Parts: sequence; structure tokens; C-alpha cells
Amino acid sequence: MRIACIAVLAAAFLAACASAQAPAAKAIDDTEPDVTQQVAAILGRTAQGSLAAEPLTENARATLDASRTQRIAATLHSCRELNALELLERRTKGEERQYLYRAPCGGQPLLVEIWFGKGARISHLNVRPQ
Repeated sequence: MRIACIAVLAAAFLAACASAQAPAAKAIDDTEPDVTQQVAAILGRTAQGSLAAEPLTENARATLDASRTQRIAATLHSCRELNALELLERRTKGEERQYLYRAPCGGQPLLVEIWFGKGARISHLNVRPQ
């Protein structure tokens, strides 16, 4: 039993070390710079606490309640270079376009997930440390 516990702890420790040393994702060619500019503007408005409800779908409005929007704004507030987004991933899923960006933010880059649905309305927005 003791050996099994040690093996599990060792595996968990090695997995944590491996993920901590994993190389950062590389940026891909941004073939839609207008979308990237739009995302930078959305992040800027969010950082200022003025993200309007119009560009959001019903589901996004429900998910992005006031407290969550305030947390995202606080996270983005220290970022000075929101126009320097790096596109890491772009996917299409049905009518939805899904983007993953890296936002340089001091010493801690952020990952920005944003999805656009019908009518170029935001169906998902999430900002988290890389």
C-alpha cells in the first residue's frame, strides 16, 4: 500500500514538473487581422468595465455576469499592450469561429478564448493566466 501511494505521488509530481516546463505555444499566422483588432477592442472595453451587452449572445450574457466580468476586467487592467495579441489557435465549429490568443501582460501572459457565433456575436469569452 505504501509503495502504491509513493508511486502515485511520484507520478503526480513528475506530471506537474513536466507541465511547468512545457514550452509555450507558438503563434500561428494571423490571416484575419481585423478580427484580432476587434478582439483587442473588446478586451480594452472589458478592462475598462464597459463591455456592452449588444455583442453578446444570450448564453454569453448569462455566463458573463457582473462578478465574472469584474474579475476579467481586474485581470486585464494591468495589461498595457492589448493590441499585441498573438493568435495561437483558430477553429470553426459549425457556425461558430473559435479563437485562442496570448495577451502579453507584464511577466504573466494571459490566454484569451473568444468565440463568435451567428452575426459575429460573442458566444464565449474567457481570460486566464497562461
